[in-house]
Amino acid sequence: MTKLNIAVVFGGPTQEHDVSVVSAQQLMDAADLRKLNIIPVYLDFEGRFMHGPRLRDLAAFRPRPGGLKQVTFAWGDNGPCINAADGSWSQNIDCVLPVFHGPYGEDGRIQGMMELLGIPVTGFNATNSAIAMRKDATKALVQTVGVNVVDHVIANHATMKNPKAFAQKVAQQIGYPAIVKPANLGSSIGVGIATDDDTLIALSQSVLREDGFALVEPQVQNLVEYNIALTYRDGEIYHSAIERPKTSADLLDFKEKYLASGDGAPPKKGGKLGNSPVPSQGMLSLTRDINPDIPVGLKARIHEYASAAFSVLGLRGAPRIDFMVNSETEELWFNEINPIPGSYGFFLWEAAEPQLLFSELIQHLVEEAISDSLKSFDDPVPQGAHLLPR
Repeated sequence: MTKLNIAVVFGGPTQEHDVSVVSAQQLMDAADLRKLNIIPVYLDFEGRFMHGPRLRDLAAFRPRPGGLKQVTFAWGDNGPCINAADGSWSQNIDCVLPVFHGPYGEDGRIQGMMELLGIPVTGFNATNSAIAMRKDATKALVQTVGVNVVDHVIANHATMKNPKAFAQKVAQQIGYPAIVKPANLGSSIGVGIATDDDTLIALSQSVLREDGFALVEPQVQNLVEYNIALTYRDGEIYHSAIERPKTSADLLDFKEKYLASGDGAPPKKGGKLGNSPVPSQGMLSLTRDINPDIPVGLKARIHEYASAAFSVLGLRGAPRIDFMVNSETEELWFNEINPIPGSYGFFLWEAAEPQLLFSELIQHLVEEAISDSLKSFDDPVPQGAHLLPR
């Protein structure tokens, strides 16, 4: 069997750089090396693609490894390839598998670059990745297919030139307490609770130092969160297990989400994830209930809403969709969609029925991308639109 050459691209100049590195190590450890040849490519803080053997050593990231070669992606004489910038090395590739979280990778930029070059890339296409990154845009889109969302107000730098008017709009439309969060970032970065106009303005201004847009929503009472991943195989949508994140605080903040051990305590030095060399600082260490007891009707609505949202966003990849529920009334709202969830949500798939192993999920994503993204060199201009000689 001929192996496929897969460029696993990760890192990036983003707040979620470290999470990306951990997720990428988990994925590369899980890949079936009988079928795939993994080529790690790191996007550094300066926006350069780098390659080298030390990218497989998590201990080398402090936060970046040394001894790497700068590389570029291109379409060469034999198809997609990675080339060393100094001309010393070249490698044909079959597919790019991005493992980014947040901007510069999950938001359509990497996807658009690869699509322009004609290189197959896993997951959402560039357009749907960009839509999914903007929480307010995603909410507007999923509403068109009947998915329930909470109301919201958006702030940007122009809005905050008149903070009193903004606060008045929030007080009238949303009320307090209100949740303030970045519209584009994930992993609970920058999320806070506004209890009055002053805290609203302060939190919004803080968010706008990290993101171009702040999203303000009402705080859901009796909040319980449920997350589920989806993928499309053999002509039908498959659902992962459902998870219910657990937190002792009102909000699940970034450190608790990624740095808590299974018992909620800080990770022990040198902690492991199963047999993996990756430390416990990953999505797997988030305290959660997998396949919790859920009322039958609520579970059915989670599946229904998740399928509708996934369908309208293109039926590609294996995104995770997050929901909010009022536990007393069982009201259900779409919260957000993560095109590239932390650790690719492998623990949800391995607890699903039917089970999908991480190695199988990776293989599916690769094969899906290659089958959907074949480059054509044919003249794309229809005959009736020719203005230049052929």
